[in-house]
Amino acid sequence: MSTVGDMRSIFIAARILGGAIHITTENDITARKRRDVFFIAVSISLYFVSLVAINVYILPYVDTDAKVVFFNFARVILFYSCFFTDASLTTLWNRKIRAVLSELRNFDRVTDFRDSSKRRRVRNMCHGFMFVTLIYWTIVGYLSYRLEVRLPLLRGIAYAVVDASIFLQIMIFAGFSFLIGERFRQLCNILKFTAEKEKLMMSDRLSVRFTLQKIWWLHCSLVNAAEMLNSVYAVQLLLWISSLSLNTMSRIYAMKSYNLSNYGMIRETMLAISCAWNVLLVTASCHVTAYQIIFAESFRQDKSYQYLENLEAAAYFQLRKLHFCTVAGFIRVDLPLLLSVRFRAGSGSWD
Repeated sequence: MSTVGDMRSIFIAARILGGAIHITTENDITARKRRDVFFIAVSISLYFVSLVAINVYILPYVDTDAKVVFFNFARVILFYSCFFTDASLTTLWNRKIRAVLSELRNFDRVTDFRDSSKRRRVRNMCHGFMFVTLIYWTIVGYLSYRLEVRLPLLRGIAYAVVDASIFLQIMIFAGFSFLIGERFRQLCNILKFTAEKEKLMMSDRLSVRFTLQKIWWLHCSLVNAAEMLNSVYAVQLLLWISSLSLNTMSRIYAMKSYNLSNYGMIRETMLAISCAWNVLLVTASCHVTAYQIIFAESFRQDKSYQYLENLEAAAYFQLRKLHFCTVAGFIRVDLPLLLSVRFRAGSGSWD
């Protein structure tokens, strides 16, 4: 299975742009140090200076529609808030992120499942994402430089660097979610219920025998990891969804309401596509962890549910629901209904 070390290129790029302090090893990230706190403080200060410069010297406030002023001001403030919040909280809660990875290492040691070819694919995909990200935001920055009248160089750099940093922060969250979701899928795929032996057995490709108690522990470890990851990113999820949605709507509004130049239309289109893609990436990453619902459905569908010995475990899988939600529970992201329908459509098997 993939490890956090396979996504090293994303973490390196995020650190270069000042969006994260994480330094990856093979299957962990290094503990926070004082120099990391100083690094992120300097990074936030530089980004804050660019925020002030954009609001004071670049954004037009005179002879401009009030709606446009609101959209411009709100989306800039929200967008920078996303960067500041994620950089601060992931630095502050570095210990929690390391605890998440510790739970995943425990799962890997017990299951002892290795697939080096998949790890290579993940590494190649991360390298590809970094190349596309570099090219994409360089183009956006160049278009901004050509379009802006006041401080075009600063505006071009801000579009390229700030947007790329926030995208990489989202990619890091998606990477952590992917690692958890991959292990949930592995637990679903390699196990089957056998009522005759009253045990959960590994599939034919593996020879390891697992008792119900051990499966219970593995599942609990993954859910704990997902819930701890959610506690780190609860505030960011709210800001990402709000900011990216507002940015998407404002870009589409600008394209429909104003006579933009060719450069302006291309830039606004690229920004709208990027924001919509990031919203999709955030929500899809949260949905990945909802795979754990398959356990509850399997207990209900399988005959082993009728055995008294399995009732306690069945109750656990039925009640231990996993939801990704924003701070204060404003938005909850999961797909229990869709996954239930998908399971039944496969005649009792995961398709």
